[in-house]
Amino acid sequence: MISNMLRFPLSMFDDDLDNWFFPESRTVSRRTRAGYPPFNVGVTDKNVDLYLFIPAMDPDTLDVVIEKNLLSVAGTRKLAENDEQQGSYSLKERFDGDFKRVITLPEDVDTDSVEANYEDGVLHIRVAKPVVSQPRQIQINVN
Repeated sequence: MISNMLRFPLSMFDDDLDNWFFPESRTVSRRTRAGYPPFNVGVTDKNVDLYLFIPAMDPDTLDVVIEKNLLSVAGTRKLAENDEQQGSYSLKERFDGDFKRVITLPEDVDTDSVEANYEDGVLHIRVAKPVVSQPRQIQINVN
């Protein structure tokens, strides 16, 4: 019973407590900015496919760099003119400004063979896996 009394409720560490003590931080949630852009990773025998969801971006402003097994995607997100209103917000989850996301790739990828396409707000990055040598039968010669 005493051990239950000493446990802290997990909800105590949620963003709501931060918003109560620091109301000026309500404009951008830490979870929203830290996890932007959200992404999915799919792995097949031949490729690793990454899908980053970055709507309303100019692909020329994105910076995609791969070094060793780290893929970084950086850019600057600007709000549309009609999103900027006079006055203040009580809550604003859509942010503007710089962002950077670094993703660790599997060890068995060929970083020299990378393709990137941007369509309908989705940045699709395909990293090929190297061709694995297939086992083959070796013939023994008799002298």
